[in-house]
Amino acid sequence: MWNTKVCYFWVKLAEIQRMKRILATLLLAGSVLVASAQDIHFSQYSQSPLTLNPALTGLTPCTYRGVLNYRNQWASALGPASYQTFAGSFDAGLWRDKFDGNIVGVGAMMYNDVSGDGSLTNMTVMGSFAYHQMIGDENNYLSIGAQLGLVQKRVDYSKLIFESQIGVNGVDPNLPSGEYGDDNFSYLDVNAGINWRGRFSDKFAVQIGGAYFHLSEPIETFYNYNVNKLNAHYVGYGSFKIGMGKSTVLIPSFLYMQQTEGSNVQINSGVDVGFQLEKGVSMAYAGLHYRSVDNIDVADAAIINLGLDYNNINFGLSYDVNISGLNAVTNYRGGIELSFVYWGCLSVTPKSKPIDCPRF
Repeated sequence: MWNTKVCYFWVKLAEIQRMKRILATLLLAGSVLVASAQDIHFSQYSQSPLTLNPALTGLTPCTYRGVLNYRNQWASALGPASYQTFAGSFDAGLWRDKFDGNIVGVGAMMYNDVSGDGSLTNMTVMGSFAYHQMIGDENNYLSIGAQLGLVQKRVDYSKLIFESQIGVNGVDPNLPSGEYGDDNFSYLDVNAGINWRGRFSDKFAVQIGGAYFHLSEPIETFYNYNVNKLNAHYVGYGSFKIGMGKSTVLIPSFLYMQQTEGSNVQINSGVDVGFQLEKGVSMAYAGLHYRSVDNIDVADAAIINLGLDYNNINFGLSYDVNISGLNAVTNYRGGIELSFVYWGCLSVTPKSKPIDCPRF
């Protein structure tokens, strides 16, 4: 009798765990539908400049910049089916000596985003271009930029279970799925943006910008009879660098994202504090940010940031603490994110003016 009760207990426990995972998947899928999360996003958005705004291309303190980003979201609830994003970019600011301090920015960025059991994959590769007009002196730049590239999306049907594969004896993946769509499609995409960066003193600088993504609103579909238009979305952001004494700086910032159709909104806001470790060599940063979605009515995550600048290298680490209704499943665990930035200087001449701190 005792063994029967133990067996029954473990069976029920397994059912509960299974239902918990199903519930997590449904809740996450629902949150994606509600938020219309059609694009990647980084909590350390300032550390991924070319995915934030093409107008930031080539706006670097040196000649060129290389960036790597990695994000893993919902691993606590979805395990191997978590949302993972890899991104990389390279850009350079050219000819500022020839253009009296004005800069032509050129670069390229790519990212690969994989999500869900079906390995829904978004591979995007884009060329990025910008022009930075110096206003008055080297402390102020007005920038415009654009991106053009190729997007490919694909899905692995073999990892999915469809209704026709569920019978009286359970799931049989060997049964035909009844699905006859393509497993990939591609299209050209265009983004554009504008940015202003100004430094008013050694203790105060500001950056404000905006970008518009998917200008052509391309069509996405795996099935010819089920056509989905990818709505454009726009981004607005701002940040301020405020010196506090000789060795401390505050960097409050915000990010606003919204689709052109509907009321789907994401807002990030918070502040980073920088501490000088060695003058002219290294600084350490710590920050706390808050993200909300759906017209700022729904709390989504508290974001903890840590960073280190050492010479021309920057490293960032952040973690999203999930505070939405999903925390019943995620236990407040959201996503981890890493960033790496390297700035390279090919030459320094009197006309090669430094651009203010890029950590915005």
